[in-house]
Amino acid sequence: MSGNWRDDPRIKEMDPQKIEFLEELSGQIGKTPKSRLMNRFLMMTAEAGRKGIVFSDRETDILAGILTEYMDPEDRGRVEMFRMLSRKMAGRQMPR
Repeated sequence: MSGNWRDDPRIKEMDPQKIEFLEELSGQIGKTPKSRLMNRFLMMTAEAGRKGIVFSDRETDILAGILTEYMDPEDRGRVEMFRMLSRKMAGRQMPR
């Protein structure tokens, strides 16, 4: 996985524990076959929850951007659908 995401200025605003999680996610995704990326993402998200790491909507957008950079269009669509459903379930409005 490319290290370019580390240069994103939004990353510098995050808690160091969250950045460490993103580093781990980046490494795991780089080793994961594309067909298993969604499962890996869900596993890593569950792990973050167990560690007490909670991402804001903005931080989740960064995380999804890192993940989807390496997905085919069909999988990107699934991630976007998952994000929409998650926001609806949380009672949030989608940004325009």
